[in-house]
Amino acid sequence: MFPSAQKLILTIAASFILLGVAHAHAAVADAIPQLRDLERWTAFSLGRGDHPSVAFGHLSIDGNLGLAGTGNLFMWGRASFDGDIYSNGMVSAIDQAIIDGSIFYNQDALLENGVNEALAASDYAFSLTPNRSIASIKLRGHHNITITGAPGETVVLSLKNFILKGNSSFTLQGTATTTFVINVNKKFSLKGNSHIDLVGLQWNQVLFNVVGIGHRVSLGGSSVFNGILMANDRAIKLKGDATLSGEIIANRLKLRGSSRILHPSIVSQ
Repeated sequence: MFPSAQKLILTIAASFILLGVAHAHAAVADAIPQLRDLERWTAFSLGRGDHPSVAFGHLSIDGNLGLAGTGNLFMWGRASFDGDIYSNGMVSAIDQAIIDGSIFYNQDALLENGVNEALAASDYAFSLTPNRSIASIKLRGHHNITITGAPGETVVLSLKNFILKGNSSFTLQGTATTTFVINVNKKFSLKGNSHIDLVGLQWNQVLFNVVGIGHRVSLGGSSVFNGILMANDRAIKLKGDATLSGEIIANRLKLRGSSRILHPSIVSQ
């Protein structure tokens, strides 16, 4: 082969490699590998303790639900699940509650694997060294804050409290190769018309990891959450018109009102 032809082939190959890098899409599971298999779920309950998960009102969940541990779920009102439910316990739907999918019982191995992954992922996320010096986020009114991450960076925050009220907004901005891990060890609450917004990111690039036993994690009003919300030792409560777009992982779920949980497809970039 002529030297000039070899040079042309190498140049074309290098261009394709660079093109692939430019269009690569990172996920927070790249920084926390234990999370990867958990992304199959729209909502996952570890189900430790005697209390069941509950869903009532006009709420809706789009995608699959995993119920480990006791695995009990009680639904009533106009609650709607558009997906399959995997449970170790009892799933009860009364009144006008609807499950547009199948219920799979005795899924011990699959669900126990999810529990182990959730526990390992939370521990690993909490062990990461923070690289932003913010102690707490408490926003109200029309206040807002934006945290920006560089391409290829995993931004790690370690917070005591994360509280948004009124029309406040918390924005995470990055690229297709930026990821965010935000650890919270006390209170997590969204109220009113507060928003967690993503710019240049998709939901699977962001993890909020609420650790320890404490206040119930709460999303109410017309609040909007984008990302993965994990609280392995707590109940997560959605009420009012709250919308969570991404994934929810909790000890148990308390869903009511006209709240919604969405699990958008990941778009290749």
